[in-house]
Amino acid sequence: QLCSAANNMTATTSVPTLALPGGGVMPAIGYGTWLSKPGEVYAGTKKAIELGYRHIDEAWVYKNEAEVGKAIKEVIAEGTVAARADLWITSKLWQCHHRTELVREGCLDSMTQLGVEYLDLYLMHFPVAFVPGCDEAVSADQMDDVPIEDTWRAMEKLVDEGLVRHIGVSNFEIAELKRVQAVASKPIACNQFETHPYYQRRELFEYCQSHGIAVTAHSSMGGGANAMRKFHKSPPLTDDPVIGEIAAKHGTSPHVVLLAWGLRRPMAIIPKSVTPKRIQANKDEVLALQLDEDDLAKIAGLDKPGLDGCYCHPRTPWLGRSEFTGDTKHYYG
Repeated sequence: QLCSAANNMTATTSVPTLALPGGGVMPAIGYGTWLSKPGEVYAGTKKAIELGYRHIDEAWVYKNEAEVGKAIKEVIAEGTVAARADLWITSKLWQCHHRTELVREGCLDSMTQLGVEYLDLYLMHFPVAFVPGCDEAVSADQMDDVPIEDTWRAMEKLVDEGLVRHIGVSNFEIAELKRVQAVASKPIACNQFETHPYYQRRELFEYCQSHGIAVTAHSSMGGGANAMRKFHKSPPLTDDPVIGEIAAKHGTSPHVVLLAWGLRRPMAIIPKSVTPKRIQANKDEVLALQLDEDDLAKIAGLDKPGLDGCYCHPRTPWLGRSEFTGDTKHYYG
């Protein structure tokens, strides 16, 4: 459910929120940090917060949490935000920390890098496990047999301890959500997954909606330039003529149309940019754009079958989408 603007926003920077199961609300526009180059994510995060963003999306595997932590510390010290509590910070448990005895360690490492005493939301990044110490599995023997149910129970303890306010998942399909729900004593607050007009994931989205699970969309603009671009079956989503036509009609950019579609659905969106003008547009212009029913009908017709519209991990072997070969050349460029 898309709620009204957060109370600590001004009228010109008001961002709607998503209600979470068990109480609490999450800003529906966040600042994404995946694949930002070293040095850029610090400046980008700081600028985003200065421009009114209050939701920062991070992950242990992005390897840039320390830079983001530096930016957070500085904006609080400089008075851009009054306190840590004015920010919503999400991070994610990577596959090498799925064993129950390592979940807390993975969480604490992210918290230390970010310089925070708690996380607002902590997600299981993928429903697969790697052996401890492995950042990227390139062979079957680097996969670990850890049930997601066990990992989830360990994550629930983080909430009990006060390290995390809400827990959720990322890149989970319906069957995997059901497995967690069958053992969960705390609700799945959020499922973050790739979804955009070429990969609308209607069944998964509707399942989350019907079970009170908030959705955060990653790769909202199609991820056309990500590290897996050699293996995309579709051209860049921002080049789509229908999206371009809608953008021209409203006097805006394809990027803004794609983000506005996600926000309207409703979902949280976490666009990434290190350019101040684009960072601002990804919030203010998106909030200003009102897509009409004709726009939405045209976008609904862009969905592609299977993985044809998937830009993020379309051939990744540890998701069962190709065979292991001992390296990443055939799926990660």
